[in-house]
Amino acid sequence: ILLPRAVLPLSLYSSMYVTVNSRSLMNFLSLRTKREDSAFPSFPQREIEMCAEKMEDLWATLMPMTHAAFAANGRVAP
Repeated sequence: ILLPRAVLPLSLYSSMYVTVNSRSLMNFLSLRTKREDSAFPSFPQREIEMCAEKMEDLWATLMPMTHAAFAANGRVAP
């Protein structure tokens, strides 16, 4: 098995486009962010956690009521 980051240069950047619904995003965030107030503990790798944190910040500005309900529910999707 060949890992791309083992053979690609460090200066190479990548980008992506993501489409997701709120429920799937909540599931992703509950698995890929480490928070003390989570109902279920998660221990993600730092690279994906950084991506998830940026996604959550954007989502919180776009859908503040849904984000607040997610946080109040122990970071568990309904």
